[in-house]
Amino acid sequence: MDIASAFKRCKVKEKDGKLFDPIRRKYVRAIPEEYVRQKTIRFLRNQLKVPSDRIVVERSLSTLGIEGDKRRIDIGILDPDGNLTVVVECKCSLVGDSEPAFIQAQDYLTELHARYFFVTDGVIFKGYRYRYRCFEQLEKIPGYDELLT
Repeated sequence: MDIASAFKRCKVKEKDGKLFDPIRRKYVRAIPEEYVRQKTIRFLRNQLKVPSDRIVVERSLSTLGIEGDKRRIDIGILDPDGNLTVVVECKCSLVGDSEPAFIQAQDYLTELHARYFFVTDGVIFKGYRYRYRCFEQLEKIPGYDELLT
């Protein structure tokens, strides 16, 4: 799914080479991947209507239930009970479906028992649902309410 036009409308507050992260409520270093992450956060909030208190950023897997695992997810979306339902992997560029970002997101999804994963570079947004031990590519990006069903 091409989301370049939607991402262009997502404004990121920048100051002194840093970007404001509205979820972590602090400025973070402005690197290419961080631009993608910050625009994705705004896209999730504005377009998919994900409540801010349901978004987690740069969260270690150990805080999400995998003890001792220091790897981090870029963005997660929680259900109303606080369970992880979506893993979002942000990259500054994607190259095909064999990209390590897809493998990484799939690993996180199965280990964390989430139902969806998204991978984006700010231009392409690919979504997958994990059901019956299979990954199915989504035809459209579901809104927050749809992600919960």
